[in-house]
Amino acid sequence: MEVHTEGNYEGVVLPDGSQVYLNHHSSISYQEDFNPRTVNLSGEAFFIVKSNESIFTVATAHGDIKVLGTEFNVKTTSDQLAVDVEKGLVELKTKYNKGKVKKGIKAVYQDGEHAVQKIKSNKEYRKWIRSLEKDFKALGKQLKPALKEIGNDFKKAGKKIGGEFK
Repeated sequence: MEVHTEGNYEGVVLPDGSQVYLNHHSSISYQEDFNPRTVNLSGEAFFIVKSNESIFTVATAHGDIKVLGTEFNVKTTSDQLAVDVEKGLVELKTKYNKGKVKKGIKAVYQDGEHAVQKIKSNKEYRKWIRSLEKDFKALGKQLKPALKEIGNDFKKAGKKIGGEFK
């Protein structure tokens, strides 16, 4: 399965119940049976991973992030990988380095560097998450009248069918 965004956000519920929110110009792919629990990411995504006995892996061009269940943001560019942990603990593995990243920490790997820089999180990803939430709320407001009309149509059809059985 593949999901791509251009100038839009996208929310995806994975087969294990984990959630992925893709930022603009990002993509994920994964096996349909989701075994192993691996998502290939290009761009930026926020993950809410369901706890499970099997490891959940986010594979990127610069390294892999492995977790059992947590919330974190991953941003990849042509020469960088950044992991920002909202809740829990993740493991970041690059070509040269492997280490844990805990809540409130942002780990940045720059292509060609042999070390991962760990800094206090500035939670920069929350800006695009807030924009995504606004877009989803606006969509909900747009859909509400249509859903109400569909509900009314179902009620009318139900009454008509009920009348035919009397």
